[in-house]
Amino acid sequence: MKHRFIYLIALAALAAGTASAQSGTRANPADPEVRVPPATYRSALEGFRRHDEGRRANWREANEAAARVGGHIGILREQAAREKPAQAERK
Repeated sequence: MKHRFIYLIALAALAAGTASAQSGTRANPADPEVRVPPATYRSALEGFRRHDEGRRANWREANEAAARVGGHIGILREQAAREKPAQAERK
């Protein structure tokens, strides 16, 4: 029961704080004489930087390298062989 009372007091304090933050006067949006700030345009692509792909590999050289190691499975075997010594060093 004590905790419930504390929560109610905290909730009331929060509600009172937000109510006092509201301004009392607001401009009527239907009034054509109300001054509004000018609309500004900002592009969504303003800070865009093009991705640099770097040097592209020759497809024939890439295919020949994959064939030398035994295709995609050979590449995976090479990676596994390189990772085994690194895992043994950590232990």
